Amino acid sequence: MKFFKSILILILSLTLIMPSCKQGEKEKSSTVKKKEKRNSVKIPVFNGDSAYAFVKKQVEFGPRVTGSEAHKKAQNWFVDKFKSYGADVEIQKFKANFANGTKAEAANIIAHFNPGKKKKVIIASHYDSRYMAEKDPNPELRNKPIDGADDGASGVGVIFEIARLLKENPVDMAVDLILFDAEDNGNDKDDATWCLGSQYWSKKAAQSGYKADFGILLDMVGAKNALFPKENNSKQFAGPVQDVIWNLAGNMGYGDLFANIQRGNINDDHYYVNKVARIPMVDIINIPDAQKGFGAYHHTHKDNMDIIDKNTLRRTGQVVIAVLYKYASDDL
Repeated sequence: MKFFKSILILILSLTLIMPSCKQGEKEKSSTVKKKEKRNSVKIPVFNGDSAYAFVKKQVEFGPRVTGSEAHKKAQNWFVDKFKSYGADVEIQKFKANFANGTKAEAANIIAHFNPGKKKKVIIASHYDSRYMAEKDPNPELRNKPIDGADDGASGVGVIFEIARLLKENPVDMAVDLILFDAEDNGNDKDDATWCLGSQYWSKKAAQSGYKADFGILLDMVGAKNALFPKENNSKQFAGPVQDVIWNLAGNMGYGDLFANIQRGNINDDHYYVNKVARIPMVDIINIPDAQKGFGAYHHTHKDNMDIIDKNTLRRTGQVVIAVLYKYASDDL
């Protein structure tokens, strides 16, 4: 009798265990499928030649000082180009005050891809160039505006290549590409004249309840021998995002460009997006020297096409594209 009772208990036990095993097998199968999905994320190839051409096009307009004819021509080209890639384009007009006391009409240009999607990322850069070259070794040239090939045009060049890739390789999330105006015509210690486009945009975003998961600012991302350390304001406001980007860059073999070192508190457009709009934004910016800071070309007439490197543009853009497509696929 005890024997049959033991057999019954064993049968009941096996009956209870089998569904559990099957469930475990299902969970294991599901996990494998998820891993396969994660590993199958297709990341488009970022074209450094194309980004270089976009930088060159901007420089050919002439110095894009806010309010100038070159600035207006660049604006028109930006809008038409974004529209040709299928973006919904928003123009955000405002008044800009220069450090020299002059005023000008300014405008942020925003390209919306897949508006309405819940998941959203911002990629931004300023497009204006500085109205003076106060650091130029030649005193006679210091009051003349600069080309801003790296300081302005390089970030925008990367953004337009991103826009081209978004059109050719649709992504299942919202991406806002923002070109800030009037960043570089003031004093970085004076909020009344510095980063005016991002300040204006951030206030409007805060007032309207605009939300984004995170943002990336591109500033001086095309020079030869560039170095992107982890900028301190980015660490303070968006440290986890910064770590993800730099770790990804390292895994892609770009650790020499995206250096795992901490450097500087840069008062750049991302500061106001973080502080005012409350959106975590990381600054990718060239700070090659711990003591001297920015490159020797900064705010001089050497900031021209001669310093732009296609490979720097390519590697920078490839990291940003990888962030976008991996995040859209829940692979970050």
